[in-house]
Amino acid sequence: MSETPEHEHSSATTEFAEANPVTTPAHAAPTISPAPVAQPSRVSRWLPLVALVIALLAVAGAAYGYFFPNESAAAAGKYSDQQVKDAKKHICETFKIVDRAVVRNSHLKNPDNGGPIGALSVATAQRFAFYDGGDFLRDRVASEPATPKDLADDANTLGTQLEELSIGYLAGAQDFAQDELRQNLDDKIKKIVEICK
Repeated sequence: MSETPEHEHSSATTEFAEANPVTTPAHAAPTISPAPVAQPSRVSRWLPLVALVIALLAVAGAAYGYFFPNESAAAAGKYSDQQVKDAKKHICETFKIVDRAVVRNSHLKNPDNGGPIGALSVATAQRFAFYDGGDFLRDRVASEPATPKDLADDANTLGTQLEELSIGYLAGAQDFAQDELRQNLDDKIKKIVEICK
């Protein structure tokens, strides 16, 4: 055994330490012992299940609303006769304005000295009347919830068809496709004229 006391280093140990110094880089982060992993609480275990149940209920409600829509408020008697009468009057007036705008702008002619710019202006006015007329009509129906269901449905369909016709013209759709839309448009106009008498 060595005679060196335990609290003193032997010369061999000192020589080894001097020959093999341990260097720690100045930028190295100190090591941290890992924290104990917390167990998830009961609430956090149930959250995904609760979210799933809520999502399923929302999907079920949306499907029910799609397949079993409510009657219109006017048909369900939520509005007075006067409110229904006023709403019908407003939608019929809006329809007449939109019809006048569409007819007027769809019959514009390029003046003799108009050239290509004139032709483009005429076509733009027609598409503008169709698209904005459809949007304006549907917007008015949405703002008059007491509108009778048959009139509201026909006016909304007419508005959509006007927009489809306008987009078809802008996209250069074939004439036969546009002719079918125009025929459907004429049928819907006749129905609305009958309702608005």
